[in-house]
Amino acid sequence: MNIYTIIILATLIIGFLLNLVSDFLNLKNLSSNIPEEFADSIDNDTYAKSQKYLRTRTGYGFITSTFDLVLLLAFWFAGGFNYLDLFVRQFFATEITRGLVYIGILALANAIINLPFSIYSTFVIEEKFGFNRTTVKTYISDLIKSTILSALIGLPVIALIIYIIQSAGSQAFLFAWLAVIAISLIITYSTDANYAYIQ
Repeated sequence: MNIYTIIILATLIIGFLLNLVSDFLNLKNLSSNIPEEFADSIDNDTYAKSQKYLRTRTGYGFITSTFDLVLLLAFWFAGGFNYLDLFVRQFFATEITRGLVYIGILALANAIINLPFSIYSTFVIEEKFGFNRTTVKTYISDLIKSTILSALIGLPVIALIIYIIQSAGSQAFLFAWLAVIAISLIITYSTDANYAYIQ
């Protein structure tokens, strides 16, 4: 196990534990008494319902995040990433194409695996608390739109990063990092500008 593997593994586990502690502290500090600031704008039943919803969502979030971490580690230590890389290399010649297909397969597999969790969250948990206004048709439509949008934005960015890593030598990661920040700023600015225009 090299130093990079140790750093990535430690980052994953520490991030998971920090989120777990954060969720635990949030639940621990819940109070059955309505804060004075909201006493005039919320009744006891609504407040109790919101706390029950928070507990349910937090517990469900713990289940899904634990599942994701265990699945990732199992795939990693079973050599899944390497096997996928060898598989992709059989069919695609260029590094950029291989990288895009490789990441695309991982993203698609992750989306399919997590789809039942998303469906349960929307149509069971949200429905139980009266927050769901999504129909099956709308859910499918939104899923397709988000997938297309993610591909339109993500694939060019990934291709650019792969190109930079190939071309920039020892400074590749610095340039790739700067490129990601620049693209993020452009997307954020464009989104804010469009929102302001609509308003």
